[in-house]
Amino acid sequence: MKKKWIVAGLAVLLLFTALAGCKKDPGTTENPTGPVDRTEYMDDAVVTIDGTEVGYREAMLYLQAAKQEYESAYGGEIWQYILNADGTTLGEWVKNQTLEQIIYVKIVCAQAKRLGIELDSEEKNRVSERTEEYMGKAEYGTLALYGIARKDVERVYADTMLAQKIYDSVTLNVDTDISNAEAAQKHLQSLMLKNYHEDELGNHSALTVQELIATLDRFDNLYKEAQETTDFYSLAYANTEDKQYLDITVGEGDLPAEFSAAYNLAEGEAMQIRTDGGYYIFYCVSEYDEDATIAKKEELIALRQEKEFKNLYEDWRGEAEIEMNEVIWKAIGFDLEAEG
Repeated sequence: MKKKWIVAGLAVLLLFTALAGCKKDPGTTENPTGPVDRTEYMDDAVVTIDGTEVGYREAMLYLQAAKQEYESAYGGEIWQYILNADGTTLGEWVKNQTLEQIIYVKIVCAQAKRLGIELDSEEKNRVSERTEEYMGKAEYGTLALYGIARKDVERVYADTMLAQKIYDSVTLNVDTDISNAEAAQKHLQSLMLKNYHEDELGNHSALTVQELIATLDRFDNLYKEAQETTDFYSLAYANTEDKQYLDITVGEGDLPAEFSAAYNLAEGEAMQIRTDGGYYIFYCVSEYDEDATIAKKEELIALRQEKEFKNLYEDWRGEAEIEMNEVIWKAIGFDLEAEG
């Protein structure tokens, strides 16, 4: 079952094991605030949540995981990229998101005693196994640079697992009754011909009269083929000029208004739809895609769980006392790798 809400952010922590041994990217951007004397901060709390301190070492584990995730996908020169008109950099945004993850984990874990939830022996063993795996793969220089010890890694894994267990427990009784009508998915395919020219920058210009006539003739000929072929997908793939709707599963109301009529197609039927943005031929592969419908039901159940938990979490967070050590937090940039 997918959990797309804030719990999904915890997945980054599972990257610890895989990324622990990654070496520094030569292009990594150094801390824009200047050199940091990390030894000065190692024993200090970065944030305190209802009296529970999150120390520098623990915070760096979260930040290290986030950094490695982004740099493995986009490279090391991304942190000064400006995201919005306020001048927020990607580095600042990721730091803030990571802080939210830390706060989330601690607030959720703080509910464990009240809810009577704790890790069982099997789960504690998994925490120990993951911790050992991480410590075995992590570079000594990285651990030493931030003063990270085994207990710090173990705490992060244990908290993450406990937070997930609490989520699963409190959303267990969410209504899972989703009707077929609510979740039903139809399998459609389509091809599209452009009724405009498009340059490499995405700018559109009108076709000439002769070009438009030729496009409409081709469109009508393809529609005749669509009504006769037993393999619409191959016809569409070979001729479409936009693959956005080439092969899709959709529920009622999912399609843009201009394509809504396509949802009413019966299996094996095709139809033409002419829009200002192109000429489309839609074909119905199946009126009821069972696998897609099951997946949609799971998605809808997950959304209900997320909504339920989000409401609970917002209440918990609203009651929490959060104190930031702004000096340390502002000093942390994304030069988070040890040299060598």
